[in-house]
Amino acid sequence: MRSLHLPLILVVLALAASAPPAHASAGNQLSKRTQLRYEDVLTTRDGSRWRGKIIQKGDLYRIRLADKSEVAVPKEQVMSVTRELQTGYPHPGQWGVSVNAGVEIAIMVSGPNSGAQFGPLVETTFTHNFGGAFEPELTVIESPLGPTDGSLNFQLAAGVRYYLAPKSRAKPFTSTQVILYGSHADLGLRTGPGMLYDVTPNLGIGFVQGVTLISQTNPSAFGVGYHAMLSAQGRF
Repeated sequence: MRSLHLPLILVVLALAASAPPAHASAGNQLSKRTQLRYEDVLTTRDGSRWRGKIIQKGDLYRIRLADKSEVAVPKEQVMSVTRELQTGYPHPGQWGVSVNAGVEIAIMVSGPNSGAQFGPLVETTFTHNFGGAFEPELTVIESPLGPTDGSLNFQLAAGVRYYLAPKSRAKPFTSTQVILYGSHADLGLRTGPGMLYDVTPNLGIGFVQGVTLISQTNPSAFGVGYHAMLSAQGRF
């Protein structure tokens, strides 16, 4: 498994570089993905500007903001309603491949190799963003936690990433990863905060870190630890 990750890093960067720009799809019509980068801007006569999505027009204008709250403005107070490009890169509709690399350390409180275990942690994650804030993930992992010091152990996990600011380029998030399978009958959890910065609409870099809980039955072992990784995400 170890030799697969350098080619996967190259795949991530290649996907980001080769993904077609999400501009015109036919003639001068913007693609659906590009339209997601535009938002309504309502300007009132007293100079206030509200950014979001217009959901009602008429005698009363109503705009829904990014935090899902709504603002109602009487028609006579509205000076203009425009569409403006957001500075962020929303993810809805994009497939993604992430490569995360860092370290993991755990205190194993039972099993044949009790005590501190640590070493490199490498993940390859496949994602599809359906709604902006939520991004489900399927992850292939090489973890240092196992009965043999110095060896990497295979794990498979499913999880979700929740973006706290999905419309900005700097996207803080929380990550929850449930370990479903491993070479030592692994079950467990990795969870914690992270940050993704979108360099382009198709490439992001960042980090993730948090708590690790691991249980293995072949041989029997249980541990509590910490992990930290740098990451690169390519989207298309």
